Amino acid sequence: MKKNTLKSALATLAVSAVALSATAMTASAAGKAAGQEYPLNGLDPSKAATKPTISLTQETLTLDEAKANPTRTIELKVTGADRKYAPTGLHIQFDSRLKAVKDEDGFIAAIGTAGSRLSQEQQPDGDNGFFVATAASSDAGRDGVLWTFQLTLPSDLKGGEKFPIEIAYKSKPTAEDLFTNGDKDEEGQLMQAWVFTQGIEQGYIEIVAPTSSSTTTTTTTTTTTTTTTTTTTTSGSTTSSTSTSTASTSSSSAASTTKGATKTTAKATTTKKATTKKNDSPKTGVAGAGVAVAGLSIAVGTAFALRKKED
Repeated sequence: MKKNTLKSALATLAVSAVALSATAMTASAAGKAAGQEYPLNGLDPSKAATKPTISLTQETLTLDEAKANPTRTIELKVTGADRKYAPTGLHIQFDSRLKAVKDEDGFIAAIGTAGSRLSQEQQPDGDNGFFVATAASSDAGRDGVLWTFQLTLPSDLKGGEKFPIEIAYKSKPTAEDLFTNGDKDEEGQLMQAWVFTQGIEQGYIEIVAPTSSSTTTTTTTTTTTTTTTTTTTTSGSTTSSTSTSTASTSSSSAASTTKGATKTTAKATTTKKATTKKNDSPKTGVAGAGVAVAGLSIAVGTAFALRKKED
């Protein structure tokens, strides 16, 4: 009985260890935002009661898939902050070889279900980036997809390439990027500090390098020699002796084929012409052959863009 109890306890510990390991792996995937260093100003993000994660799509494609559908949809998701936020301001930047797709009104991003109760604003930010912001009179932001946008891959893809897509923190004396609550109280400030220092999962589009395969075919050469001797005998003596030799040779070849390029090498076997001499047999021989930070260029309303100065 004790032995069975011990086994049960060890099994429970093993399951717990696996769960803890999986949690650690998930947590370690998040980190700080790109761009400027977030100013903590004495805040300790670990004390935040709400510790959200903001993530961008991470997608891996084969070269064939990427060429067949080069325009990819990217999602910006929020987890762990359901009804805890409203004012947000985020800069998105991406690899310079990617091209953002604009809709018929000239907008890059579309608000998702997580921001359906929030007002929104967006502005381009250089050639390979844009700024998106939200606001509301209450903390109506939800978990889920907050923004979606589309990026087109370059036409000269070769495989083995990775295109980063990042959330970058930007700030200046009168404006800063945000992810906080409507009151912008201490809890909101701690949540924001957590997001920009430990709660960002950056995205990417990765193209897998194509693999090559080769096939080799070998043909064996066989040479057969047949000798026939004819003797005529008269009374008491041998009149004549004739020897005839016939050589038959089949060819040998080796073919090697590699995907994308074909190379065939053939070994040819040459048989010397047989020579017949009286009383001799013939002789046969064989011979073979990622964006400079430009700073904030807009301020999207005092509800989420202005920083107050204390007296």
